[in-house]
Amino acid sequence: MNSGIVLRSALLVTLLAGMLTGCGRKPAVDKERVAVDESRGILFSEDKQVLAGYNKKLDVKEYSAPTGVTAIGSRAFEDCSRLTNVTLPDGVTDIGERAFLNCHRLTTITLPASLKTIGDYAFESCRDLSIVAIPAGVTAIGKGVFKDCKKLTSVSIPAGVQNLGYQAFYNCESLTSVALPAGIRTIEDSAFEECESLTDITVPDHVTSIGANAFKKCKRLVSVTLPDSVTSIGPGAFDGCKELIRVRIPKNVKSIGAKAFKDCPCEKQIKSNYKELYNYES
Repeated sequence: MNSGIVLRSALLVTLLAGMLTGCGRKPAVDKERVAVDESRGILFSEDKQVLAGYNKKLDVKEYSAPTGVTAIGSRAFEDCSRLTNVTLPDGVTDIGERAFLNCHRLTTITLPASLKTIGDYAFESCRDLSIVAIPAGVTAIGKGVFKDCKKLTSVSIPAGVQNLGYQAFYNCESLTSVALPAGIRTIEDSAFEECESLTDITVPDHVTSIGANAFKKCKRLVSVTLPDSVTSIGPGAFDGCKELIRVRIPKNVKSIGAKAFKDCPCEKQIKSNYKELYNYES
């Protein structure tokens, strides 16, 4: 074989191997930056890839995690009440449970495209958090992720999200509207309970059940659209929705739980039209 062809082939294989190896490669840890952060009392894992604990005594408002960090540990920023802005670098894939619990003054959090999972109650009681864009790679919003985020007005839920967990948006009293993507399969109990500024909601196809108290005390909710895929409406699902005048009950619904439409203007009509489905338990 011609030696020139062999050489070119070898070079091509080497280049392709380098390209393939580089695909999805995690950014190298910025060791100098990590060392500076550690000198300020910020804790990292031994390999410096997990930010394990922020120093809540630091008198700073903004913080950007170092390049090379791939995860934010559970409770890492808990009670860091001075922080208003946090930026997570590309390469972060996981945010642990209660990672930002009680960060009362946090107004913005920049989440990278690499993010895959957000732990339960990750942003609970971030009372000043107003707008959140969830990256496309996230497939579930777990328990209480945005619970008691009282100033949250807008949240972008990506198409890949399939589950809205228990109390996911509980008491987000400033949330006016939510666009639920087509991929949603489950809306768990109390997912939007006490979202008192929510005015309308369209539940996408493929959702089969509305959890107990899912929209309880959404006082300004006027209109609800439920798809034919819904077969059950849980107890207290729309209890206390005092302005709910329009709701379409799908033809495939087999049960309507106790107090599902208690104190709703539409309750009388639903009880009349769906006597055999409605649970009259008081």
